[in-house]
Amino acid sequence: MSNKRLYVEEPIKLDADLNLRGDHARYIGRVLRLRPDDALTVFDGKGNEFLVTIRSIRKSVIETTVIEALDRTSESPLKVTLIQGVSKGDRMDFAIQKATELGVTRVVPVLTDYSVVKLDTNRAEKKQTHWEGVAVSACEQCGRNVLPMIDAPTPLVDVLADYHGTLSTRILLKPGATKTLKSLDIDGNDVTLLVGPEGGFSDLEYENAEVAGFVPVGFGPRILRTETAALTALAALQSLYGDLS
Repeated sequence: MSNKRLYVEEPIKLDADLNLRGDHARYIGRVLRLRPDDALTVFDGKGNEFLVTIRSIRKSVIETTVIEALDRTSESPLKVTLIQGVSKGDRMDFAIQKATELGVTRVVPVLTDYSVVKLDTNRAEKKQTHWEGVAVSACEQCGRNVLPMIDAPTPLVDVLADYHGTLSTRILLKPGATKTLKSLDIDGNDVTLLVGPEGGFSDLEYENAEVAGFVPVGFGPRILRTETAALTALAALQSLYGDLS
């Protein structure tokens, strides 16, 4: 099977033609430098993956034929939602990229009391689109064929209001907490992980999270950066309860 993978939004049908245009055409021709008769894997982000062969390469369009449906999945049995405090620079990109590689099903970026990043509606929409692109690239690289959902940035207080009474196991990373991930009783396969931004959560936010059913969990004797905390906790969860166990 080809290890060159692309996410495509167009409908993909077995034994049908599939024309790839725009950025896809430029990437295949100029970056991958593929040629007619070369193979390529495409996926629709919903779990369907196909092998295609290239018929012709032009400047603006790559003509391919879908030759095989691939029966493969790389999704974890552990359904993890990451609620991640929005951080500045490329830290948020890094967190979303690694969270995608580690199998999260949903990322909920939240704006908090100590968030350095301030977003109006227009900037929030642009950020969401950008983060969706980061997740797509991560899926292409790591072999996932299901895209995680990337929510629009939302105030933490609004997100916590939706978690009252839910069945998901809710985990709050909190420095100094005595519980550990290993000591938790994970009931079922639905987990929500809450990680603060670079400034951490305020006392009120910690209190509100616990009222919403989030269990404070410590993560060793060192203070981790926000992007490090998220990927370390996700790796530990997958090791303890998911597909890395």
